[in-house]
Amino acid sequence: MRRTLLPVAALALVAALTGCVTINTPADDPDPAASGQPTASTVSVDDGTADPAPSAVPDTSGAPATLRALTCAQLKTAVLGNGSERYNGYPDPIPLVDGMWSGEDGTVVHMQQPCAIGDLTGDDAADAVVPVLMDGGGTGKFWQIVMYGNIDGKPVYVTMVDIGDRTPVESVSIKSRRATVVYLTRPEDASSAEVAVRRTAVYELSGSRLVEVGHTDTPYTP
Repeated sequence: MRRTLLPVAALALVAALTGCVTINTPADDPDPAASGQPTASTVSVDDGTADPAPSAVPDTSGAPATLRALTCAQLKTAVLGNGSERYNGYPDPIPLVDGMWSGEDGTVVHMQQPCAIGDLTGDDAADAVVPVLMDGGGTGKFWQIVMYGNIDGKPVYVTMVDIGDRTPVESVSIKSRRATVVYLTRPEDASSAEVAVRRTAVYELSGSRLVEVGHTDTPYTP
């Protein structure tokens, strides 16, 4: 049997008579936005070029812990000496108050400036080196270089180096695990009251001692 195709007009007539079919023209199409369906302006296409969303928690795996450096202000309330390394023969550690200490024998210890902050032990925690003046009440004014190690951000006395009587320190610095100290001194045959040499001495930590590894001298005129 041969099929016949009904023309569109005929289909429309049948729909009108039966009321079973609704044909929408383009003008009758509902608003896509009103129906909740996406429109062309609201459809986004992920082409793979968008930046990934940042992580709420930064990835710190493998990152070294921050090691707090010492400060010069901390040294003013530190102690000189410990159980194994005495300060100038004193049997007990000497507590500093605002960088000073006075003994019953009239001796006065006074921390001097400048101090230097830097790593001397190789653990990346910045240590400290500072000049200290010990005045016994007479003509002698004895200068020392004191080192403090960094233990959990707190200064711990390590050792000292005596650099002589009336030998004022001009500067200290720390670089490449070595401390450089510039101070005034004198030839060996000169009197203690005379300073005629500016010495630049370099120290490094060996065990629990600061050891001079070399120095250079230049003439000094007051």
